[in-house]
Amino acid sequence: MSDSKFTYVYEKGRLRDTVFQIGARHSPNTNNVESFAVILFFELSDGTRVEVAKVDDAEHEEGDIHIDRYYRETGTDYKDFDVDIDDCWEAEKRLEEKWAHFARTYLENHGKQPRPDL
Repeated sequence: MSDSKFTYVYEKGRLRDTVFQIGARHSPNTNNVESFAVILFFELSDGTRVEVAKVDDAEHEEGDIHIDRYYRETGTDYKDFDVDIDDCWEAEKRLEEKWAHFARTYLENHGKQPRPDL
């Protein structure tokens, strides 16, 4: 998964002895966000970041703000453009509200390893 630096990161919670964190990237900065990514993730003992879900505004043919649902089963479509999120703050709020469901589903589908098809 991505190794890029976060603007800020914080621990969201612990599930099955795994610490889940939320990290946000704001470009160019937090006071003037032109593009963003907010990521729910955990780290392996070797420092590898395993992304569970990500909301970002990277442009795609289907639209811009979307959620990457890496917690879904391998082989399923994980990009969802049908989201009611308008900015980085709503994106962060969505991950904070749903983190436990996303985390639990990820662990059930993939264990504590990166999703194998990404």
